[in-house]
Amino acid sequence: MVRNLRVFDTTLRDGEQAPGIHLTPEKKVNIARALDSAGVDVLEAGFPANGGSERNAIRMISKEVENSTVAVLCRPITTEIDMCQEVLSRAGRSRLHLWVSTSPIHMRDKLRMEPLDVINKMINAIRYAKGKFDSIQFSSEDATRSDLFFLGNIMKEGVRAGADVVNLADTVGCAMPEHISLMIQHVRSCVGDRVPVGIHCHNDLGLATANTLSAVRAGAGQIDCTVTGIGERAGNCPLEQIAVVLKFNIRHLGVETNLKMDRLGNLCDTVKNEMGLNIQIWQPLIGENAFKHESGIHVHGVLKNPLTYEIIDPEEMGLHKGQFVIGKHTGKAALRHFLEKNNLTLDDEKLIKLTDLVKETTTYKGPFDTEDDLIQFARANGFELKSLRRHCQ
Repeated sequence: MVRNLRVFDTTLRDGEQAPGIHLTPEKKVNIARALDSAGVDVLEAGFPANGGSERNAIRMISKEVENSTVAVLCRPITTEIDMCQEVLSRAGRSRLHLWVSTSPIHMRDKLRMEPLDVINKMINAIRYAKGKFDSIQFSSEDATRSDLFFLGNIMKEGVRAGADVVNLADTVGCAMPEHISLMIQHVRSCVGDRVPVGIHCHNDLGLATANTLSAVRAGAGQIDCTVTGIGERAGNCPLEQIAVVLKFNIRHLGVETNLKMDRLGNLCDTVKNEMGLNIQIWQPLIGENAFKHESGIHVHGVLKNPLTYEIIDPEEMGLHKGQFVIGKHTGKAALRHFLEKNNLTLDDEKLIKLTDLVKETTTYKGPFDTEDDLIQFARANGFELKSLRRHCQ
């Protein structure tokens, strides 16, 4: 049996909270359109309490989004709940995302509240909001540093009060996969099958994707992501990475999503452009080097079948096809390929000599920028490149 896993994208809320990221309402709308087109189930449009510009952006997004549920983040305060109801009044499907801190350090030092008061505050907020939105999500901030018994209890009370989804946040990214699995299983046992249990993982220790997968294995019904993994500090679980992992491990994980794989490339490009992001060259799937090859052994394999060294065809995600770099690690098979692409050839003995010369030269001068540079280099060093004759039959 394959079950459906809901994808909750928070690029426009948690992602925009990354230091230095400031989106105009128009830019947020452009990203929202791309998210909607890519098939995310829930699109968190922002935090209305941030100000008038934020509220205006959410109103604009609510009118533009056709398929995704539009969510907003909200504290358990009645005036803010009313504000959220107003900004989501044009949404086809609306979700209020209520959250409260549940860890001892947060309740004591940030909220300055007793645990029972925290529970009562959240229950009253959920009851007040019920019926004003199509769905209500209750999230526990700093869930992974919370007492497990208290966490299960507040989640159970939240569902009794009317929450349609409960969500657990690894707010400081400190959890290990086995910890996430235990937490999801415990909360699921407390709330039963009445509502889905979601997970929200931060990447402070580089475990956001692994922890999200652990939650899925433990029965999580919703996962939180951001495009490119953008978010506070070290960011969140990257949507594009988890999407590919889930798709290509469907038999192992037994889940499927509503994401449209061929739209992910455009979605990532939209977010990078609108947010002005500089992505690391080695970032999985979308970094400059993600589908680029130089090593002779790798290039030889990819020329025969790209799947020898590429987990997926990048074009399935709407990304550009893999590229080859001509440099220190380039082998004879790659040079032959580059020459033949340009209708040129060399005999094997001279091709070996050219390969050795390319390796030696690029060790000190760096790789060639283009295949034309390689051809000019070969001719400048006395290699007589012959035209590759193609006989028609």
